[in-house]
Amino acid sequence: MKAKRLIFRLLLLIAVAACIEWFLYSNKETQTGADVEHISTQQVAPTLAVTHSLQQDDLQLKLVVTHFSFSLENMGKENKHGEGHVHLYLDGKKVAKVFEPTYVLKDLPSGKHEVMVELAHNNHESYGVSERFSIEVKP
Repeated sequence: MKAKRLIFRLLLLIAVAACIEWFLYSNKETQTGADVEHISTQQVAPTLAVTHSLQQDDLQLKLVVTHFSFSLENMGKENKHGEGHVHLYLDGKKVAKVFEPTYVLKDLPSGKHEVMVELAHNNHESYGVSERFSIEVKP
């Protein structure tokens, strides 16, 4: 009788230890998987700050970006987060693609104009980061 009781207790102890080990191991895997997924989906959004000046009928732009790099060589290729180019719009019409932090839009017609500068992915989709401003070119 004592031997049966001892065997039963040993088996029970082994089962409890196995359950605890399984719980700790599976919880650790789940936690690690969640951490990896959380890190990969948490990407820092790029920012854009535009300064501009008019030199007669030329619009001079200075683009300050963070978490973003200009990439002419990858335009039209696979998207990489934080990489791309800038779309420049004048009065709602795309007039240029910009691949460096300074750009001059030459020979603007006289009058009032709306300008939009927008960060774009390699495949031209918008990052949703843009700046708008108005200018007036004197005749």
